[in-house]
Amino acid sequence: MRPENYVAFFTVCGFFIGLSFSVVSIDEAFDIIVFTIFITFAFYIFVHIAIMNFVDLKKISGRIFDKEAYEKVNNSMVNDLAIREKKIDSILEKLNEEREELKKNETKERRRRNARKTAA
Repeated sequence: MRPENYVAFFTVCGFFIGLSFSVVSIDEAFDIIVFTIFITFAFYIFVHIAIMNFVDLKKISGRIFDKEAYEKVNNSMVNDLAIREKKIDSILEKLNEEREELKKNETKERRRRNARKTAA
């Protein structure tokens, strides 16, 4: 288990314990907030002290970060994205050409219809 999980768990526990004790024992709203924050902070400090003394971080984070493998994977992903981007750009260019061609055909067809209406 990672130390961050302990910190999060005990901080949340401290918040709810502080809130419950302060609601039961204190009447004013500001004092409830201050008391809750104080108890939450006390739990936060307590869990950090416990982690400092009882959790061996060398065993937990003993994994070595392989920068070269990470960069290799990232470079391959970037290259794949560049290839996909080029494909999408070419598809969009073809679609724009087809739209322009359709617009030209529509204008020609309108001219023909208008010419037929005026001739008849």
